[in-house]
Amino acid sequence: MLFLVASGLASASQLDYPERNGQFIERGEEGWFWYEPVPEEEEPEKKPEVKPPEPSVETLAKPKKPEPTPEPVTAQPPAPPAAMSAEWFRKNIKKYKDQAWENPTPENVSAFLYVQKMAMNRSANFADVWKQVVSTDPMLDANSTAPTTTSGTLRLKAEANSARKDLLTKMKDKVGLIFFFNGSQYSMEQARTLDAIQQLYGIDVLAVSTDGSTLPEDALAKVVMDQGQSQVMGVRQVPATFVAFNDNTTKPIGVGMFARPLMENRILLVAQMNGAISDEEYMATQKQLKKEEDLIGAVAPNAYASVKPDQTDEDGFIPAPELLRIIRQETNK
Repeated sequence: MLFLVASGLASASQLDYPERNGQFIERGEEGWFWYEPVPEEEEPEKKPEVKPPEPSVETLAKPKKPEPTPEPVTAQPPAPPAAMSAEWFRKNIKKYKDQAWENPTPENVSAFLYVQKMAMNRSANFADVWKQVVSTDPMLDANSTAPTTTSGTLRLKAEANSARKDLLTKMKDKVGLIFFFNGSQYSMEQARTLDAIQQLYGIDVLAVSTDGSTLPEDALAKVVMDQGQSQVMGVRQVPATFVAFNDNTTKPIGVGMFARPLMENRILLVAQMNGAISDEEYMATQKQLKKEEDLIGAVAPNAYASVKPDQTDEDGFIPAPELLRIIRQETNK
């Protein structure tokens, strides 16, 4: 019995009964150990099963064909220029010459001379056609604006001089001259030139002395001392000459000494630029039959207006027949 009790105690301890506080006497209501409910053993938590990796399945798909490697693209050499063209001659005539000079064999020298002769023949043909075109087109003929013969040049010069004298005489009521001078010989010579213009055409000249100098008695009667006029008009060097207009405006002719024909022409040019005389009046005083036409100004605004896209290229090149049509169309308006 003691053995059984001992064995039961041992078994009870192994069953892990819950601890009970208090003395034995206070635990009278407890039954014998075999009446005590046996605590259920907690089952250990099951870990999730880790499935082994599935073996790879080989398929019977056809293997991909390797992509062909692109063949290297070799740049094609540019095509040579057309034989015996202008570009061909520009690129090769010097080569023939250099070859003949470095190795003057009969073949090398002969080849260069033939190439040179072909180029000269083509240039002669070009010059002949040039003459034909110029002589039959007044717009291109230089003789239409100024004569090329000696007699024609002399006649035009005489007519221009006569027109210049008449126009300068008519201008005496529209313009005057202001002349700044000092005691230098350049100023004295320029004063005599202006005095001659005053005597010939009746144009008044007012002389302004910048350093207190006076003019010879036979040159220019109206002389005043500079009282700030030179500073107002921006005079930095003398002799200096200005054109004065009726509206109290002044325009410079130039600084330095001028011969009389050049001074007269400068007066007319400044007067034409400021509207004191017309373009036609001014052109009559020049050694030209007419003024050169402004071809660029006439053609440029409408050069591409009537040109089809397939008639030109990225450089704006217009075929010769189309260009001539545009020029004639615009210049005949």
